[in-house]
Amino acid sequence: MIIEVRQRNYYQVLGVRPDAPQHEIDHAYQRLISRFDTAGSKRSEKFRASLKGKIALLQEAYDTLSNEEKREAHNRLIEKHGKNGTTLAPSPPASTPSIKEQDIKEALQKKPGNVYQDYFGLLEKPFDLTPDPKYLYLSPKHKEVLAHLVYGIQENNGFLKIVGEVGTGKTMICRSFLRELHADFSIAYIFNPGIDELELLQTINAELGLASESTSKKKLTDILNRFLLEERKKGHRVVVIIDEAQDLLPDVLEQLRLLSNLETETEKLIQIVLIGQPELDKILAQEDLRQLKQRITIQWELLPLNLEETRGYIQHRLNVALGKGKVQLTRPATELIFRYAKGIPRMINVISDRSLLIAYTQNTKKINCRIVRLAVKDIGGLKPAVSWPEVAWKYGTPAIAFACLVFFFIHDFALPDLKSDPADDQDIPKLIQENPIDLSSPGNLVREEALAEGGPSESPPALQVLDSMEKLETAAAAETVLAPGALVITQPDKLVTYLSSLSLTESKLEAARWVLEAWGFDQTGSARVDEYSLEHLDTEFEMSHYELNGNFKRLSTLNYPAILEVALPNSQGIKYLALISAKGEKGVFGSVDKMEMPLETINPLWTRKAIVFWKDFESLPEKLENGYDGKESVWLQKNLRLLGLFEGREATRYGTKTINAVKKFQRQNNIKDDGKFHTESKMLLYNLLDIYPTPKLIEP
Repeated sequence: MIIEVRQRNYYQVLGVRPDAPQHEIDHAYQRLISRFDTAGSKRSEKFRASLKGKIALLQEAYDTLSNEEKREAHNRLIEKHGKNGTTLAPSPPASTPSIKEQDIKEALQKKPGNVYQDYFGLLEKPFDLTPDPKYLYLSPKHKEVLAHLVYGIQENNGFLKIVGEVGTGKTMICRSFLRELHADFSIAYIFNPGIDELELLQTINAELGLASESTSKKKLTDILNRFLLEERKKGHRVVVIIDEAQDLLPDVLEQLRLLSNLETETEKLIQIVLIGQPELDKILAQEDLRQLKQRITIQWELLPLNLEETRGYIQHRLNVALGKGKVQLTRPATELIFRYAKGIPRMINVISDRSLLIAYTQNTKKINCRIVRLAVKDIGGLKPAVSWPEVAWKYGTPAIAFACLVFFFIHDFALPDLKSDPADDQDIPKLIQENPIDLSSPGNLVREEALAEGGPSESPPALQVLDSMEKLETAAAAETVLAPGALVITQPDKLVTYLSSLSLTESKLEAARWVLEAWGFDQTGSARVDEYSLEHLDTEFEMSHYELNGNFKRLSTLNYPAILEVALPNSQGIKYLALISAKGEKGVFGSVDKMEMPLETINPLWTRKAIVFWKDFESLPEKLENGYDGKESVWLQKNLRLLGLFEGREATRYGTKTINAVKKFQRQNNIKDDGKFHTESKMLLYNLLDIYPTPKLIEP
């Protein structure tokens, strides 16, 4: 018996092109998963159950297209079956188990560690220890490492080195890096460094598909050299990546140095990437390996995550596993996980996974500090990182006590007794008689004649000091009238010093958080914006962003908080800073801290580029102009009438009266008066109408 079998086109499932690179597939998968997750959270249990098949198909498509071999096989099937994706195949034999039997077998084969998945409604274990690239969380630290790897490969540097503590995600970064490389790279990935010089050459040749059986190092090197020259003619590059490089023997490292000598007159033929733990630096510091160390042109250290990155990391993994909103992780619990994991992603996974399991056994979906402590106790051997208050209490209290003892000792025993006789203190009239005030000496008091005549007079020194202090206090009060408690900066060099400690991405995220907070979005805990949500404002926050070039006058016209692009001197790079509000010649800005400064302070550093977040409350069409016919024209005419700019009857057609009214509106607000209701016109109208909750850069 012959039946028709449909071969699904996974490119159509994800909505990507057949030649789409991996990052497009990742973004498409994340976008669809988030939509399914949002849809399921708002519907009934029956509706959510119907989504399981779609989610399973989506996961199958992503897994297939993310694996090079599976993707090639899928491409061949698509070509073979044609556009309709159907083929004929024999019916399955009678011995094939039924659906019910298959379900029973799958249930029996489930791993014991997966028992909480169905309870929380997760697609899979979010905190598994396997380095699955789709769970890669690109914190600013990870992005910098990845950027250094890409830069080193593009610049064709000989040696690159990445070090990081155990569990910081070096292998995950490495595998994600390999997936991003194009087809014009030949990669030899060595994950077992416990080999000698001969085995190193054999392994490299085997990874590159070359003859590797020889026991002669010279012959193996000659074979590799010929291959490198051929790849160079094709325009291909050869990269050797060695994971856990701290376990390499010194002789093997020396052999790698000799391999780097394979080069032409103008470029290296092979690039070598060493990825290992901090012990690798100690090995390379040996005198015998100084030549190799000198050839390492790019090196970077992958540091543990900080508290905010830990929150983002946990939330990211839950989102990928469809756990958004299904697991309630309190803020103190996240901080406790961070303290015990010390920012190490692997330990974060271990503690979080055990916490989910304990929450399942206690029939709760809220993970608090008590559950995290039980998880830590169950794991055993973990000690929390010491916080600053604890350090201050531990070392500061004894120091203060010792200082007090020293002070009392000096005061009571070492210093002379300068106290006066109490009897002398009590005889104040006698003291005055013995020391009368000389009213005739100039400068002690202001003469009445001078006060009466209004002439110049000299204040005594004490009064001059008081006057100076009063002026300083008045000036200080004037400096903080806009934002009490804000960091006051008045010099550009102070601002440069402040921003130089942040990376470009960090400064942009901090600025975006202030602007989104001005829009009323909660920016605490896991709700804080990260780089992914910043790139997808339309879906994550239902926001749009508008980039412009202008000055403070143009920003005040639009009257929205904005992110300013700042160029630091001496090639320190581009940074970002949020302008939250302004009054007169001063502004309130946001970065890691809230700052207040004169606008002239930032003016020499501002590139005149700005990003303004805005919200299209009515979802207006992109082109609302002459000839448009729809209810949006009526909405526009009604609101322009409220501003006294539109006269006549309202109509669905965008005609001459509407064009003239829009032009008046544009001229009043100093923007291009072309009669088209474009982005700036939309932003301005929403801002001017009281019914729409928009933040104001300059309050009326």
